[in-house]
Amino acid sequence: MYWIRRQKRAGIVLLASVVLGGCATTDCDPSRDGFIDGVRCGILTDGYEGGIKNRQAELDRAKSEQQQAATEQQKLMAKNEGLKAQVAALSNDTDDLAAQVDQIQTENASVLQTVDQLNKRIAKVRNKLAGLKQQQRAAGRMNQRQAAELEKQAKKLEKEVKDLWTIYHSLQ
Repeated sequence: MYWIRRQKRAGIVLLASVVLGGCATTDCDPSRDGFIDGVRCGILTDGYEGGIKNRQAELDRAKSEQQQAATEQQKLMAKNEGLKAQVAALSNDTDDLAAQVDQIQTENASVLQTVDQLNKRIAKVRNKLAGLKQQQRAAGRMNQRQAAELEKQAKKLEKEVKDLWTIYHSLQ
């Protein structure tokens, strides 16, 4: 009987230490602790329910983050589609501009060819004009020479006429 009382006392002491030990700690994980601590945490401190609540809160937080990420991803995808449309439009504009540049370069080459032809014609006309001016100067010099010669002859003739008049008047 003494031994039974002693076991009862040991059981009560053990039970009291488990109960008091459970009150002493609030941070317990029944899945991590041993059997006795797991029972103590699970029964006396709502360890399982607390763990479930914590995990549920983490799950809810993760779901919220996932929803935010999905919303952000949709926004980014919409923005990406908009940017793709802008790139396509700019690409079309670039192609149009390249075609216009090619056309302008072709027209420019044609204009340059026409300008070159006109420059050649201008050079020919200038050469002809210079030749005509040279001929005119030469003719002007010839006329001056001829005029000087004719003037000499005219002076001789005038002198002769004067001399003849002098002779004629002397005869009278």
